[in-house]
Amino acid sequence: MAEQFADPTGIFVIDDTTFPKQGKHSVGVQRQHCGALGKKANCQCAVSVHYVGPKGHYPLDMRLYLPEVWLGDKQRLDKAGVPDGERRSLTKGQIALELLDRVRGEGLAGKVVVADAGYGVSGPFRDGLSGRGLHYIVGVTDEMVVFTEKPIWEPAGRADRPGGTGGRPRTRARLAPGSPQPVRLKDLAARMSRRKVTWREGTKGPMSGRFAWLRIWPAGGWATGECAAAAIWLLIEEQSDGTIKYAFSNLPANTSRIRAVRLWRSRWPVEQGYQQMKEELGLDHHEGRSWRGFHHHACLVMLAYGFLALEQRRLKQTKTPACRGKKGINRQRSPCRRSAGVSKGC
Repeated sequence: MAEQFADPTGIFVIDDTTFPKQGKHSVGVQRQHCGALGKKANCQCAVSVHYVGPKGHYPLDMRLYLPEVWLGDKQRLDKAGVPDGERRSLTKGQIALELLDRVRGEGLAGKVVVADAGYGVSGPFRDGLSGRGLHYIVGVTDEMVVFTEKPIWEPAGRADRPGGTGGRPRTRARLAPGSPQPVRLKDLAARMSRRKVTWREGTKGPMSGRFAWLRIWPAGGWATGECAAAAIWLLIEEQSDGTIKYAFSNLPANTSRIRAVRLWRSRWPVEQGYQQMKEELGLDHHEGRSWRGFHHHACLVMLAYGFLALEQRRLKQTKTPACRGKKGINRQRSPCRRSAGVSKGC
């Protein structure tokens, strides 16, 4: 797959998917938000890494998330066959970082990570990406706070008193008088102008939205002096229905708005890939309960997807006259359906 699809401009997309379940014996199952149903329900959740490049996209790795209620029940873990090395308390962000380390350890090209707000709101996750020398553009929520100008801090030390004497020493930094104050993203977006940006041509015409792209200083933990010193980017997106989305990014200071938007909007192949793996390859049809069974099933589904993606690419490169005339080959976007068309036609 890497030989055919890897590219220096490749992007790693972090996401998760859920599998509705009945009962309590399937490994990792608990009542939680289920994206597949759009509500809170009994389900499993798996973290995944996908690869998106100019030559194509495909899934790289997937691992189940184990809730704390499972980690505290040895008998339950034993019955589901969870390996000792996987019985660790990990957030979804920590799982994602481990998956990234594994796939990047094989030399796969790419320097940018894209993820939604479920991961981007975590400061340790963003720091983990930066510490690995990766650029990121990750979603955040409208309740997060930022500085629009560089804040001024008073270091920890003796409290200010007339004459400079007395008082209990401060144990943490604080904002200096006259320093810019933090503001919620929701309030910031209300006063920011946005510019129309078209990021690509879709099947129904140009795909566009209104975006703002500005430098900010994250203010999470500002009350305890825990703010990051370095400025990063904030992307504000106004969708056609009026919904506002936000993303933080550590892309270089000279990054253009259009490049940021194109990277941010590069997540769509992952949603398409999940849909194809579930609807056409049976990713959500696994009825086993064990750790090994789930990951074995997921691995086979990803291998099948990879095979079909390679077949699709091979047909594009061949471009025989007979194949060019088959509607099922040229017009279907799904690699699974295209390959089905090939078996009937060329």
